[in-house]
Amino acid sequence: MEVSHGSSTLVQMCIAKVAQNMDIVARKVLDLPVSLLKELLPHLNIYYLDKIETTAVTKGISTSAIWASIWRDLDQTWRCRSKFSLPDQDWKQRCLERLFHIVMFTHIRQGRSYLSNLSDSSILSMTAKHVRVLSLHGSTRNICRLASGELRPILTTLEKGVTSIKLLDANSLLKHGRRYVLFILHRLMDHGSVSEVVLRRSPDPSILSWITSRCRVSQRSVAPETSHAEAPCSVGEGFDIRCGTVQEEPTAKRCRQSLASEMEEHPEFLCSTFSSSNITAGRCPEGHIYSLDFEVSKCEVLATVSHILPSWLCLHKLHLHSDWLIREKEMSVLVESLRRLFVNPGCSLKDLSISLVCGHTPLISVLSVCPTLQNFSLEICPPLDRNAWRQQSHFTANTVLCLEKLTVKSTEVPMTVESFLMVLKWAPKLSSLHITGIHHARPLLHTLAESNPVLKVLKLEDVNLAECHHEILHLLENSVLEELSFKDCRLLDKCTVKKEFLVPFVKALKGVSSLQSLTLAQNRLTTSAIEIADLFSGSCPSKIAKLDLSSNFILPAELLEFGQLLEAYRPVQRLMLDLRFNPLDRDPEVKGQALRKLLPYCNILTDDWDSRTTMADHISVM
Repeated sequence: MEVSHGSSTLVQMCIAKVAQNMDIVARKVLDLPVSLLKELLPHLNIYYLDKIETTAVTKGISTSAIWASIWRDLDQTWRCRSKFSLPDQDWKQRCLERLFHIVMFTHIRQGRSYLSNLSDSSILSMTAKHVRVLSLHGSTRNICRLASGELRPILTTLEKGVTSIKLLDANSLLKHGRRYVLFILHRLMDHGSVSEVVLRRSPDPSILSWITSRCRVSQRSVAPETSHAEAPCSVGEGFDIRCGTVQEEPTAKRCRQSLASEMEEHPEFLCSTFSSSNITAGRCPEGHIYSLDFEVSKCEVLATVSHILPSWLCLHKLHLHSDWLIREKEMSVLVESLRRLFVNPGCSLKDLSISLVCGHTPLISVLSVCPTLQNFSLEICPPLDRNAWRQQSHFTANTVLCLEKLTVKSTEVPMTVESFLMVLKWAPKLSSLHITGIHHARPLLHTLAESNPVLKVLKLEDVNLAECHHEILHLLENSVLEELSFKDCRLLDKCTVKKEFLVPFVKALKGVSSLQSLTLAQNRLTTSAIEIADLFSGSCPSKIAKLDLSSNFILPAELLEFGQLLEAYRPVQRLMLDLRFNPLDRDPEVKGQALRKLLPYCNILTDDWDSRTTMADHISVM
């Protein structure tokens, strides 16, 4: 054993030495044996790992586990996050994008082997081309460095690859170094590839207008010295977007000051101010924002948005979030603004998300003015008093909605299902439905079975299905569902004999040949989880590839029996099995036996990080 240990240590020392002299090795990497290359890869810094990755793949070696290991070091909180699927993630891109942000905007911890012999500038040069989402937050000074001549090549690289910008605190960033930040945004949005903007802690109305002017059809038909932002655009009594403030008292001086400031923020002025050899002269291009996701924190800002929203003809996605309740008065203004947008033949909006709305569900009021919407997501806080629900408007007789995906989430108080049954009846193209928190699910399931024949994704969460077994089985008949999720739905709470429902339920699921994903999390299945293994039995087993049994009080002995059944049935395809938040550590020995039974057939998610690492290694080599 001592000799073996010494040999192993010597091999590791040799490999580490080789890793330090990769300039020579990289030229002859094709000649390296596969076994040696596997040993070498984890010791390389990211530059050489990236450089010889293509050769490794041609030799049948995957580097995803190595990049995943780097990601775990970069993001210490990752293990606590929601489910993942290692084969489906581009760990390399995620790692290099995160590394860019750490080195550029914060501070990188020293002593990491994957960063050995690499300077900050070389890390930035390598990682910049992998950044797709750029988050601007933290030190304004660090962000403003991107506008410097020293880092201009990095900014030029970002212009080519970044498609989304996140401004997590625009007001703070723009307080100091305003023109620097605006220049960076201009280069990325107008000269670059950015089409998506995420705003948190919403900026003042003038900056909001400066950014969202790219949601409008191009206005560059005017003279070069005139910006589309320079023309006054009244958005309400006493308010001028050009001045960006409520006009109280005499405001001529204030408007002149604001106009002078806007001239300095004009794209051509910004580019000439920060000019260098690689900045083109003349008129700047004008980018377009197709996706806008932002928070609204004040009623005044919501009023501003409601007035400028009808001009956003380029916008495809709009996600409007609020940390305060959008009440009926504000919602009616927003609905009218949406109506004005959708009556314009040039409207491109297909995806709309609104939260948090107080009061009755405005589903019909929104969809009646936005009939061409394809995706609609709504988070509401229903009134505590059920009598406070107001009768909604109705669709006209000839209405046919284009709606394909609907998400409705009710917080705190469950909502009545009647509030959106009418929408389901008028949406024959609906293929995805996600509902959280409703009363009386029977009418919902019945309507879905009768009115939505092309439904492929159904997700119900915090919905009491204890007395809806007949409706569930009826829905599964002739179903084309590909994904089914009953999370925290009290499925077996009223069952005296649980098999009386589970046996026909499993049989019905096996009859849905299109079904690929099944989630039964938080349903207190306990010993009944064993019955779910029958999905893979018989001559016509289920084709499910993802099964979520998390948070079901499954004990190690029950998991072992589940594993024994799976071993006997031998599923035709590998299964992604989520077992997190079950008390499996009560008997570690039996748990280990169960996992060993499952490993040949499953990629398993558990609360035990070491188990997941072992399984990741198990599938990392092709």
